[in-house]
Amino acid sequence: MSGFRHQVVRAGPDRIRSLILGFVVSVCLVGPVDRAAAQVATGQAQPATGAPGAPPLEPPGVGGLPSGSGSLSLGDWLLSPTLGLYTLYDTNIHSSSTTPLSGPAFHFNPSILADYNTGIYDTSIYGNIDSEVYPTLNYENNTFNRQAGLIQKYSPLRDLTFTVQGDYTHSTNANVLVNSIPAPITSSASPPPAGAAGVFASQQTVVDPNDVYTATATVDKEFNRAFIKLGGTFSTTAYETSPLSNFNSKSYNGSGGFWFSPVFYAFGDGIQSFTEPAVGSGSNYFRARGGIGSAQIGLFQGSIYYGQQGSEVDYNGGIAGGDIYGGTISYYPTAVLNLSFGVDRQRNISAITSGSPQALGGLQLAAVGISPGESAEITTLSLRSNYTISDQTSAFAVVSDTLIDQIHGPPMLDSSWLASIGIRHQLTDKLTLNLDYSYTRYMSETPLTSFVRDLVTVGAVYRF
Repeated sequence: MSGFRHQVVRAGPDRIRSLILGFVVSVCLVGPVDRAAAQVATGQAQPATGAPGAPPLEPPGVGGLPSGSGSLSLGDWLLSPTLGLYTLYDTNIHSSSTTPLSGPAFHFNPSILADYNTGIYDTSIYGNIDSEVYPTLNYENNTFNRQAGLIQKYSPLRDLTFTVQGDYTHSTNANVLVNSIPAPITSSASPPPAGAAGVFASQQTVVDPNDVYTATATVDKEFNRAFIKLGGTFSTTAYETSPLSNFNSKSYNGSGGFWFSPVFYAFGDGIQSFTEPAVGSGSNYFRARGGIGSAQIGLFQGSIYYGQQGSEVDYNGGIAGGDIYGGTISYYPTAVLNLSFGVDRQRNISAITSGSPQALGGLQLAAVGISPGESAEITTLSLRSNYTISDQTSAFAVVSDTLIDQIHGPPMLDSSWLASIGIRHQLTDKLTLNLDYSYTRYMSETPLTSFVRDLVTVGAVYRF
């Protein structure tokens, strides 16, 4: 790549694997912790950002088995069916820069979870359909996404849990760029975070139906005011209209943390992923970081982190990498309101010469993917808030600005804005009403790449 002015340390697979394993093990080593840590207030509202959670302060308790009272059942299985019905209006369905499609739609989202729990063994079977119908547009823009899977947990001890999961997901639309870090599997059995914590930017998509088969395995272990988690994922993705884009991926990850004082804890996490496309060179990506977080001190709580990320394309296709660092400060002025401000920065100095369909990880609030082949400094400023209006009603808001500054070549600064607000009202024990509005704007100096998207959703979720 012409104009490449920075020296990049070669990050081969062996070096990456050693870095991540050594990093996680060193962070997760557990030593004696002052018993005063147990006096730190717990049960506070969770931070409104994706800041890492604190290690446990108390040993895990003995949980009672589900009674099944008020739930549907089939033998020893407890059933949790839900039905979500929505109406929406989207001004740019695929976040397109050149041919935006807009129109109203009906959104249908039935799901079911069946759970069988004996205490040591916990088996969950889930399935859902997520479909959108645009009555004023060509039927090809309609979506019929579906998902099914199985989760098996084994807990021989209260502080030790083994989990395996198999998942099948069909998506009508495909992201323009594939995230380098595999996203966690969300399902009826593992819903996404509620409120502001669950808001992510909608990426640019194309109509390309695809099937994804995923297998994951994790082990969670708690220690004396500390924890460690290790896991692995394997998936295969097959496209209906573009089979040459098919690919397999696998990843290994670890995380951990421990309290080293009554109010401060250390944490670390790392991941290494490998992608093998049907056509073209494979690639690998790693991301590792460590940091310090605090318990709530007065009205505030915070965390800071520093780490490295890097990628490499096989057969001398080039390497890239750089620093990642940032922090979060949360403010709890009242028992019903929390606000969090976060700053995340990622540098990527690239010498990759071959094309890559992947996007850098850790950019959940950006509306566009950034290729590892691009030398850039990406800074995300975010503000999140959750407000509990009453026992039945809550609201959230997220505002973020992601700045993409080109490091090499002509000066160029792109910006991705995201604003999202929503309100939830629990009308009855089983019926919840939702109202959401999201605004996304990507501004670029490159011609024919900027776009704006507005999305309004009104709906209800009924839990049988």
